[in-house]
Amino acid sequence: MSKSEPSELPSSKPRHALAPWRLFVTAVALSVAAVAASCASVGAPPGGPEDATPPQVTRILPKSMTIDPKVKELEIVFDEVISETPRSSQNLAQLVFISPRVKDTQVGWHRNRLTIKPKGGWKPNTTYSIQISSGIQDLRTNVIDTAISVVFSTGGAIPTTSIVGVAFDWVAGRAAAKALIEAIANDSTIYQVLSDSIGRFALQHVPIGEYAVRAILDRNNNRLLDPTEGFDTLRIALTSKSDVELYAFPHDTVGLRIAEVVASPSDSLRVLKVRFDKPLAPDQQITVPQFTLKGADSTAINLVLVQTVAQKARFDSVLRKAKDDSVAASKPRDTSAVARARADTAAARKRVDSLAAVDRAAREARRLAALRGGKPPVKVDSTPAPKMKRAVVSPEVYITLETPLAPGAPYVLQALGVRSLSGTVKSPSRSFVTPRAEKKDSTAAPVRKPPQ
Repeated sequence: MSKSEPSELPSSKPRHALAPWRLFVTAVALSVAAVAASCASVGAPPGGPEDATPPQVTRILPKSMTIDPKVKELEIVFDEVISETPRSSQNLAQLVFISPRVKDTQVGWHRNRLTIKPKGGWKPNTTYSIQISSGIQDLRTNVIDTAISVVFSTGGAIPTTSIVGVAFDWVAGRAAAKALIEAIANDSTIYQVLSDSIGRFALQHVPIGEYAVRAILDRNNNRLLDPTEGFDTLRIALTSKSDVELYAFPHDTVGLRIAEVVASPSDSLRVLKVRFDKPLAPDQQITVPQFTLKGADSTAINLVLVQTVAQKARFDSVLRKAKDDSVAASKPRDTSAVARARADTAAARKRVDSLAAVDRAAREARRLAALRGGKPPVKVDSTPAPKMKRAVVSPEVYITLETPLAPGAPYVLQALGVRSLSGTVKSPSRSFVTPRAEKKDSTAAPVRKPPQ
């Protein structure tokens, strides 16, 4: 038998049998491969295909708009298990608003059910409105992006009345999102609701009567009015429907202080920007005699003009328009066929660019949808934000001087009888120093004039 030929000697083991150590190595290799495969592929979680839809409400007891004197708790049932931790809130109880307000709301989580009740139980012969804000999510973080509302009565007919309107953050000059809206009855019963993302609210099914309606900028979300939080209140007599607008701002009795006086070199030190620590009341007339400016030797500086932010904006707009009109009038107008063709080409290019922008937006939407793994896009409220009917407030005024101020010199500005939004009248003063003149660089090479 040659050495190159395989051995044909009989063996006590079958050919397919492996040594024990080889069995061990094979088992370990298969285990590692299985783990690696499971880590490398991101598949659907156990229990079926991936769920990309938020939970759906399947049952509410008692049903909305019903009368149930024996109700013990409000039960909301979903089609799947919901998370105990809602989106953007510490717990589920922070999403629940009961109107009229109760001292303590008990919210129970039972996998696919929520139970809600006041600590002391429901009062008899009372209509309750319960609002669960958006934020409830399932175990895959699919969020319910709309509020859930339920109305029921523990006795007596459900009123068809409503208090609707808009809450504004007056200082910020915009609608107040998630403002706490309260309607306080003469017996101190408080009906409440939250405004939506653009300040709108609707307090429905409130009994007929007189109310103090209040909007609170509830910054810390404790559902109370804290001393530094802005608010606004008005009284109404509710018979069927009342439309209101509330302009919330911080109320205090301290009065205005001058926070800063800025003299800009770009204005040749002839314009002062005066910023108070709070907005001025917009209905007061700000005039030159209300301000005095003195230098270090108590010499008075003559003032020629005092403007609020709105007045200066209008004044600057008029100046710009006059300048633009003057420039346009000085240029001859080209009405030739070449000019018309150029204008038509520019208009066509603008249309093409507009269509391209729409196409880019569609492609971006498809790309984001693919990144979401097929999840539905987040709904955005496209309703235009309400506009304030009151004047926009500002903490600033602009003072124009007769002559420029000296660079690097100290001055004292005094305001006389200025009124804050709260109605407090004060006469604050402020010392300031003008900017120093910029030093010229003596090492810079002189600029040579081109030869004539």
